[in-house]
Amino acid sequence: MSDPHQPRWEHDTETQLTSRQRLDRTARHLLPSVFTALVIIFFSAPLTVPGAAELLPAIVINTIFFWSVWRPSGMPSLAVFLLGLFMDLVGFTPLGVSAFILLLVHGIGSYARFGLMRMNFLVVWCLFGLVGAAAAALQWALACLFRLHLLDPAPAFFEALLCIGVYPLLSATFSWFLHILDEKDTP
Repeated sequence: MSDPHQPRWEHDTETQLTSRQRLDRTARHLLPSVFTALVIIFFSAPLTVPGAAELLPAIVINTIFFWSVWRPSGMPSLAVFLLGLFMDLVGFTPLGVSAFILLLVHGIGSYARFGLMRMNFLVVWCLFGLVGAAAAALQWALACLFRLHLLDPAPAFFEALLCIGVYPLLSATFSWFLHILDEKDTP
């Protein structure tokens, strides 16, 4: 016999969702990770896209940072790690370098998300500029370490500037997608 003082178990709204609604919710949560994987495939493919090698890290770092701040459920740590390994495999870089850098970017975005969400765009952009520059500098330092001699820092500087410069366009695009996804979440 059940105790009348114990609260009754209520069905979750999650169990009342149809399979189509669950599939839709899952697809919306996977969208940032799938987008990033498609960007890696597109910019790593042997196409004649000018500046593809320079744009790839900038777009991936921007994507990881934005979704880590604004919707961390769309960019979980495991997905970031797997995307970094995938980026290393298709880019013929030492295995784990991109995964390490992307996990650091993800960690910074996730850790600072509540503070960043309250700031205006220019402040967030400036703070991201520091993160993007640090990611490019770390990538350059690790490349120097693996080759055991100093490399020219100009490509790392250019990558940092490209990463910072692409952020407003990608942020506006992702904000638009986030708005659409949030509209679908509300009943």
